[in-house]
Amino acid sequence: MKIRIVPIVIAVASLLFASCLKSSDEERVSYSDTAIASFSLGTLNQYFTVKAKDGVTDSTYKKTYAGSNYKFYIDHQACRIYNVDSLPKGTDVAHVICNLSTKNGGTVVIKSLISDTLRIFSSTDSIDFTQQREFRVYANNGSGFRAYTVSVNVHKQDANAFSWTRVTSGNIPSYVPVSGSSLNRYKIENGQLLMSADNGATWTVETLDSEASKLPSANVNFACKTTASNADTDYLLMVGTGDADKKNALCWFKYEEHGKGAKNNGWSLIGHEQTDKYALPKLSNLCMVRYGDYMLALGGKGMDDCTAAAYEALYASTDNGQVWKPNGLVALPLGFDRSATDVKMVVDADMYLWLICSGSGQVWRGRLNKYSWAENQKFIYE
Repeated sequence: MKIRIVPIVIAVASLLFASCLKSSDEERVSYSDTAIASFSLGTLNQYFTVKAKDGVTDSTYKKTYAGSNYKFYIDHQACRIYNVDSLPKGTDVAHVICNLSTKNGGTVVIKSLISDTLRIFSSTDSIDFTQQREFRVYANNGSGFRAYTVSVNVHKQDANAFSWTRVTSGNIPSYVPVSGSSLNRYKIENGQLLMSADNGATWTVETLDSEASKLPSANVNFACKTTASNADTDYLLMVGTGDADKKNALCWFKYEEHGKGAKNNGWSLIGHEQTDKYALPKLSNLCMVRYGDYMLALGGKGMDDCTAAAYEALYASTDNGQVWKPNGLVALPLGFDRSATDVKMVVDADMYLWLICSGSGQVWRGRLNKYSWAENQKFIYE
């Protein structure tokens, strides 16, 4: 057995280290026993450029993330390997470690970017993927090879960049208050939180984990999102204002179950101290919506002990209403008229966020870049 294998190994090795391919080599293509079975990336570096503290010079910093989180698709018919979900902007793809496996242990080589020279693939070698690369798998029986074109796609836009446009004409969506989830409706009446499972025909009193005196009595808003761990469970967030807190908004949450054996869970208060700088302020005309992974809130002049100016910030929460940061997602648009008597937020089907201002008549819309990327276009270099 050993005597038969050695000539094959030597023949393949001599082919791999040849500085230039012969035309006869190009014709020796066979698909019988050659395939890349899996492909993934190792740890990747991502670079960010920001303004230094002086506000003039640029400062660059780096973070790392797992490239294995980005799935690569292998099209054996077209002999292509690529990631549909492009890597984040700023990722260094000139120095990439990758891992792969082959059918029946075939030998993999990489073609040079500037010549026909081939080198044996190693999972410890850094590879330049700023251009498409050709990977070849040579069959162990010496029958031939299969060539794959490997593309590592990177976004040219920042996924979390947000831009505003002032709208002066066209179709402007109507503001429709959210009153619960897709199945149940909620309302506060006579100091009680009520739920309806039949679109308001009948109402039942909800269970509260904390005292009912801390329910909001004005500016009540609901938002709903399906939990990542269970498609049959929704996370409900309710915010509003009331006498129980003179400085902060009152925030409550509930996990609403819909699947088999679902139970009616109680509501819990999200508590905040008066000195908590990350609480949602007690704002007049408070409006709150869910925007993708974010909860966003906006309001007019502060009420009672809250000294916030009218519409001074757009508050964002990434943890379902626990922590609210002013301008945590995006600042209000330049030129936004803060003298508006009321501002409503609307999220449309295309993931545009709308600001519709009463009094001033201004209308603005904006969208995160990542919500404009179509799934079937992510593998293209944007």
